[in-house]
Amino acid sequence: MSLLLSQVINAIMLGSTYSLIAIGFSLFFGVMDIVVFSAGDVAIVAAFSILVLMSTSLLPVLDSILPHALSSVIIVFIGASITALLMLLMYRLVIKPFEGKSPLMPLLSTIASGIVLRELIGIFYPQGRNPQAFPQMLPSGTLSSSLMISWRNVIIILATLCLVALLYWFVNKTKIGLSIQAVSQNREAAMMVGLNWRLSILVTFLIGGFLLGVSGFLVASYSEVVRFDMGSMYGLKGFSAAVVGGLGSMFGGIAGGMLIAFIEVFVTAYIPGGSAYSGVAGFLMVIIFILFKPEGILGEKTVEKV
Repeated sequence: MSLLLSQVINAIMLGSTYSLIAIGFSLFFGVMDIVVFSAGDVAIVAAFSILVLMSTSLLPVLDSILPHALSSVIIVFIGASITALLMLLMYRLVIKPFEGKSPLMPLLSTIASGIVLRELIGIFYPQGRNPQAFPQMLPSGTLSSSLMISWRNVIIILATLCLVALLYWFVNKTKIGLSIQAVSQNREAAMMVGLNWRLSILVTFLIGGFLLGVSGFLVASYSEVVRFDMGSMYGLKGFSAAVVGGLGSMFGGIAGGMLIAFIEVFVTAYIPGGSAYSGVAGFLMVIIFILFKPEGILGEKTVEKV
């Protein structure tokens, strides 16, 4: 029973990292109707940005005036803010120029931008092509030794819940959040009633970039090692979670991320040699959803009249 509960906690924690990336995909798809395939690489940029910040004297300075926990939060906030600005820059350079053109163009441009980010990290970060140990910024120790529940896992889950709650409040209770919803549902109607749809798109990319930055920190904290090319796999997992849950649905992304994570963790834990097949099992679930429920768990069927 204790093994089962510990695996459930591990699955929820892993699903939290997938869910934040999936929410980023859903935000961009809901507003722009495009898939930003560089989302995983953007998330890893945040992890490497935090590594750079940790190598400077910023943390000791902050620790001298603030509690260490608050200093770590500020470092993560700066790293996530960097990726928020990066997503805004990417929108200007690789997405906006292709508005009104073939949907294939922004798709290819975001794939190319992800490769560029990957290679820039590998070239310019010191020994960037080698795995980098990620500093232990979350509390160590176990909450329950019998259940093997660590404080790190608990904090990752709580951080995800807080971010999802804040995002839900922002989207549903603020004027700009409601404008984002209006633009995602019908951009032409939003323009007719005088909404600033350009501002809504910019805010969406800022929020999505910040979420990706936090997810990059959580992924790096979970794996304790960060690689320049690991963003491609986590981006693929996040996109898969968004597809399973329903592209454009925030809660669908969470459901998809949790489902894929539970499959991977339980295959690893209960099938002999299952660690080699956990990724296969997760992507097999994606194929099943594409074949039999392409709209996803919480997605809505769309009927296009000709």
